[in-house]
Amino acid sequence: MIRYRRAMFAAWMISPEYGRLRSLIAAIFCATLCGCGFTLLMPVMALNLEAMTGSGVVVGLNGAVTALSTIVATPFVPRLMQRWRGRPLIVTSLAVTALTIPFFPLFPEVWLWFALRFAMGLAITVVFVASETWINQISPPEKRATVLGLYATALASGFGAGGLLLAALGSSGWAPWLAAFLLFSGGSLPILFLRGPGIEQPDADSASISAMIRAAGIAPAAIGAGLLFGATETMFFALFPVYGERIGLIDTAIGFMMAAGALGGIILQAPLGRLADSVGRLRVAIMAAIVCVIGPGLVYLSGAAPLALYAVMFGYVGIATGLYTLGLALIGERFDGGSLVGANAAFVMAYGVGSLFGPAIGGGAMDAIDPQGVLIVSSALALTYLIFLLVRHFTRKQQLTGGKP
Repeated sequence: MIRYRRAMFAAWMISPEYGRLRSLIAAIFCATLCGCGFTLLMPVMALNLEAMTGSGVVVGLNGAVTALSTIVATPFVPRLMQRWRGRPLIVTSLAVTALTIPFFPLFPEVWLWFALRFAMGLAITVVFVASETWINQISPPEKRATVLGLYATALASGFGAGGLLLAALGSSGWAPWLAAFLLFSGGSLPILFLRGPGIEQPDADSASISAMIRAAGIAPAAIGAGLLFGATETMFFALFPVYGERIGLIDTAIGFMMAAGALGGIILQAPLGRLADSVGRLRVAIMAAIVCVIGPGLVYLSGAAPLALYAVMFGYVGIATGLYTLGLALIGERFDGGSLVGANAAFVMAYGVGSLFGPAIGGGAMDAIDPQGVLIVSSALALTYLIFLLVRHFTRKQQLTGGKP
């Protein structure tokens, strides 16, 4: 029996029939390991910087470096993907990320940690743009949102596993740094050994910055989804724990509140993807935007009642996370082949812009209207996106019917 299973596995590894599936598994598994390493490193860096400096400003600025590196890197990623084949580019970027990690504990200098974090952010951006483009290119069109939902589920699970590793390893000593090194190094293994269709490289025009700008004009609903999700996600992780503290929740309740939101992000992605493939991705994006408008209001109405708050966070954050899945699926509807590279880079840049400015605006609003300001900003951003989606939806509907009601 064991010999038979080995033979079946060996046949699966080389069969052209399963090449697309192998490539999908490689890209999704790689991104999951990177997500795990990323969410392990972020709090480890923050806690160590807090011990080194005692400055919340320094910790916050260092966290913003990741979003800044994403914004800086994305215009150049399509050019890299034009010149390098996809698999070697991903493996090289993972190697750069992994080799950067030991320098943090070896050289505990604040200025150097800013530079190292920026360099790491550049490399990780290449990994995510390339892997998400790859998944979008080889996903069956009729199941694209479903596949991307599975990808988002795996990625969110990796994020959750990173938190569990932090709880197990702590933030001091070499253990968390070594674990992150192994995770990013291990991400290259499925890329190297699971063979199948690679990333279709863009031509010079599709790899240009102007192609990213055109993509934003062709698929603004997708780009807006990335922008809104970037702002919402980072405000959730950065500001909602502070909101919970200010309304009187104890630390345990805050932890459960954050876990409920993260669990929603894991569980709801695949169902949202299947629904989007069935009824239309733009319609589900409108539904998700509506939830993002009313979700903060429900958080306010829940007050400090833990069970109600956990339930609201599960649904609100879980469906908000679906904006990332839906945005990628909407890009896949409008672009294919090499043209997906510039479009996906524009999407990731929008996510980075939202991640950079969302917490700053939300934090300022929280200080001005204590503590509900962050809820007002979250809802207002979603309302802006919802209005845009509705106008676009009805405009397109009128165009298809020739202006008839």
